[in-house]
Amino acid sequence: VDVSYSCTSYPQHQGSLSQLAQPAIPHMQGMGEPLHNYDAVMAAVDIMCHPLGLHMSHNKVTVSTVGLVDKLEQFATSSNVQLALSLHATTDEVRDWIVPVNRRHKLSDLQAVLVRYYKTGNEQGRRVLVEYTMLQGINDTLKDARRLVELLEGIEAKVNLIVFNPFAGTQFRPSPIEDVLAFRSVLIRAGMICTIRDSRGDDQMAACGQLGNPLMFNKLAPILEPPEHFKQVLAWQ
Repeated sequence: VDVSYSCTSYPQHQGSLSQLAQPAIPHMQGMGEPLHNYDAVMAAVDIMCHPLGLHMSHNKVTVSTVGLVDKLEQFATSSNVQLALSLHATTDEVRDWIVPVNRRHKLSDLQAVLVRYYKTGNEQGRRVLVEYTMLQGINDTLKDARRLVELLEGIEAKVNLIVFNPFAGTQFRPSPIEDVLAFRSVLIRAGMICTIRDSRGDDQMAACGQLGNPLMFNKLAPILEPPEHFKQVLAWQ
């Protein structure tokens, strides 16, 4: 979709899905950044949760972000729906590379906002879902796992490890399942809640991270040059 949704687009889409036998749980994420379309997204959330709207529980609605710190603060002070954070790295060096917004909003700034509004034992019972895509040799080491534990210290969080789904032209590879399990074990031993997302639809390029129009690949912003010590990891291509 190459447009920004209006506030009614989300509830209309959700209303259509609600006709299915299994009720859909809305999770606002995808190729666009929901908090870039803040006013429409939050108006849609209000419609979904309002008794005269779709009357959904706030606990069933999730808004995802890559970490726009200013908008995240606004979100945390004005809404009680669930938050998902696409983190994907434990150092600024790696996150600057694979999550470009980190060049404006560093991990320390993001961490400070999360501690402020999602601290362990917060009265509102809030918890942030941390999404972390595992990339072989890039962010999947045991050092990364230990840094992630430190990064989320004092924050009420659940970590969702995502096995990378390859697509045409990518320079990354999915982490071996053994490395994913070892990474998860570090988090579990630290007392954290950590799950591994089951990949579905990858055989039809419809899995997480694969959705999009292949004809538009040449229009996407080019990824930055990788840090020098990662170039050998990417040399498999």
